[in-house]
Amino acid sequence: MVAPPDPDVADYLRPTDFIDSDSPDVMEYARAATSDRTTDVGKAVALYYAVRDGIRYDPYSVDLSVTGLRASSTVIRGSAFCVPKAVLLAA
Repeated sequence: MVAPPDPDVADYLRPTDFIDSDSPDVMEYARAATSDRTTDVGKAVALYYAVRDGIRYDPYSVDLSVTGLRASSTVIRGSAFCVPKAVLLAA
């Protein structure tokens, strides 16, 4: 049996319609959240807390459109339910 080719890691790091990690708003949010961290682990922890504590959890404003679930929209709104918050963390 032939193993499938190894995927290029870059394929998994490209922005998507939802995880718009190339958005200036998302990039600035990440820079601001990690500005005092030097290690990858420290940056990951800082981003987790920034999304958990800095984006207000709002289960009553559910918008299931592409725009509503987009990471940059969550940064701009400053509030979201769990799915867009997870999308922002992934971005």
